[in-house]
Formats: sequence, C-alpha cells, structure tokens
Amino acid sequence: MHLGVQKGQTILDSVVKGKPDIGPVVVLELGCHAGDGTLSIFKALKDRPGSKIISTETNKEWLKAAKRIIAHAGHGSHVQWIPLLLPEKIDFSDFLKKVKDDYQLKSFDSMVFDHEEKLFLPYLKTILEQKMLRVGGTVQIDNVKRKASALAKYLDFVKPGRNGFSTRVIQVDEPYPDAVAISQFLEIAEL
Repeated sequence: MHLGVQKGQTILDSVVKGKPDIGPVVVLELGCHAGDGTLSIFKALKDRPGSKIISTETNKEWLKAAKRIIAHAGHGSHVQWIPLLLPEKIDFSDFLKKVKDDYQLKSFDSMVFDHEEKLFLPYLKTILEQKMLRVGGTVQIDNVKRKASALAKYLDFVKPGRNGFSTRVIQVDEPYPDAVAISQFLEIAEL
C-alpha cells in the first residue's frame, strides 16, 4: 500500500473509531510489499503499546525488503511486527487458523488489504467465517477509483446495509489522486 499522509490518517481513524479505548489492537496487513504501508500502520499505533501488526506478502524479495526497512524504522517501538510469507497457492483458512494459534489471537481489530484484488472477497469471507474480524473492526482498501472494475464484487459485498458492513469512500490526493474505502463490520450477518 503506497500510503501518503492522508491515507495513513485513514488507518489511524479506522483503528481509533473501531476501538476507542487506549489498549492494544491487532492489525492484519495483507500485501505489505516493501513495508511502506506498514510504516503508516506503525505510526497509527505508536500510542498503543502491546499492539500487533501481522503483515503478509507473497513475494519473498519484497518481504525481505520489508524486514530490513521495518527493523530499522520500527526499532524501539512497543508494537510487535510479525512478517509472514503468504504463498500464492495456500489454503487461506488453514493459514488463518495457524496464525490464530501461533500468536494467540482472538480476532483482528483492523485489516488493510493490498494484495491481489481477486482475493479480497474470498479472503474477507474466510475471515468472517472464522469470526476473525471483531464487531466494530475495519477493513481498508486503496486504489478504489483506479481499480474500480477489479474491486466491484468486493465493494458490492461491503456496501452499507449488506453483510453487516458500513462502508465509506474517502478521496485522497497523496501519493496520487484516488480513493480509499473503509468498511466497518457492524454485525454478524449470514454469508
């Protein structure tokens, strides 16, 4: 996710509005690339010690770069960063169960989807089936305008009043004009 100041602020807003207490949160970042979006998440969570960011990437070289960048930039942070390789051909349900068990997670407070667009909806459905997004939690995606056709089914699924979500689209100017969509999970709905 190539986040500028405004997009980074939307992550902060989505985490804070979803869980207003000052305690730790758990963020799932699908598609961390070289760690540029991860840095914005770190910034958003700087006042929430004990928080966890679970970042996944399918590209080994990008994940390696992210590890170098975050090791440097996140040094001394009270946020735990967990970088994980998410192979392209994997049962995502099994992957989630392993992450939940290995890191003693109950659910995610916020999620950033920046992986393969065709996987947004199936992965979201799997997360919901496993009750891994808490009620009040958020999902953020970017490039809503540029990739409108690729995101159409996902955006239809998270439309307000559908499947338990309330979604707002926010215009951004940095690093380029586009929009982000933040969907808040309000209730458990039948999938």
